[in-house]
Amino acid sequence: MREIVQMQKAKEIISTYDGKQPLQLHLKNYFRLHKEMGSRDRKLYTQLAFGYYRQKGMAPHNDRFLVDAVANMEQFHPFYAYWSAEVPEVAGIAWNQYFPFSDHISDSINIEELEKSLHTNPATWIRCKKAHITDILDELSAKGFVFDRDDTCIRFDQPVPLQELETFEKGYFEIQDIASQQTGTLMHPEKNAAWWDCCAGSGGKSLLLLEKEKQLQLFVSDNRESILHNLQDRFSRAGIRQFAAKLIDLETADDKALQGLPDMQGIIADVPCSGSGTWARTPERMAHFDGTQLEKFVALQHKILDRTVNKLLPGGTYLYLTCSVFTDENEQQVAYLQQQHQLTLQEMHYFQYSSQGGDTLFGARFTK
Repeated sequence: MREIVQMQKAKEIISTYDGKQPLQLHLKNYFRLHKEMGSRDRKLYTQLAFGYYRQKGMAPHNDRFLVDAVANMEQFHPFYAYWSAEVPEVAGIAWNQYFPFSDHISDSINIEELEKSLHTNPATWIRCKKAHITDILDELSAKGFVFDRDDTCIRFDQPVPLQELETFEKGYFEIQDIASQQTGTLMHPEKNAAWWDCCAGSGGKSLLLLEKEKQLQLFVSDNRESILHNLQDRFSRAGIRQFAAKLIDLETADDKALQGLPDMQGIIADVPCSGSGTWARTPERMAHFDGTQLEKFVALQHKILDRTVNKLLPGGTYLYLTCSVFTDENEQQVAYLQQQHQLTLQEMHYFQYSSQGGDTLFGARFTK
């Protein structure tokens, strides 16, 4: 029977996944090896895999999670109709059995909204350039895309091929979660100031900074050459030409590695972290997060802070950002910067958009 084969395939996909790479990449590789799968099959198994991890969290495996993964999206799917009668319901899972290190979550987080968001598909968000909002809206409407708009921020509840749009190719908008967009409220750059995005990734925070002030001396660095290539492509599409990029591993960097960088009026440290504020998008990371990883991230964050604060000029601005909900990576690191580096805290916030299908980020702004 087809549903039995689908269950076997879904379990094979999950049993061969070890958490060492993104689940989306694992699925891509699996589908490459099974070319007999059509688009409908690939869609189903993608729903099953992501839905499975959303349902189970850290709980032990149970076939019911696969059944409910489809129920969460299409309750009348033949897979659900068949297996719901075959597999018993799962007993309630305690929060500390579902979410790793749940006792480390900040008191500032709305736990109810966070938990609810982890069981549902997140939304997709874009940040539009004000000068081109009409062009963007016209193209979205012409394509028949369904969306909600709040000024220059647009939300899509269903997947849409945004990167195929002409307005995307022209750099009129950026694909960026609403919580990430809101970290821009911490940025107050002055004209011609030198800023360093020290863990730049693909450059989302730098682009926010440049929206506030285009005339900056911008330096970006990351420890992954491929990511810096992505950043350069993204900057090129956005029309950004004046910046300097450098490959730097801040875990091992010494003074020599930082040569060539001037002292800065501003530093953005969007540091590597647990990613716990984005686990609704990557539920497989929640399921594979073990007891040693949080300590390793905290130690790595200390190294990055120690090596970058010294490049900040007196009176300069230091922005500390994470996509974590854990106190260890946020409030405790704020205290570390105050106590170990004598930075003055100006403001700190959790940007929690769980109830709207968005992520949760943390940000703190300091002066030296």
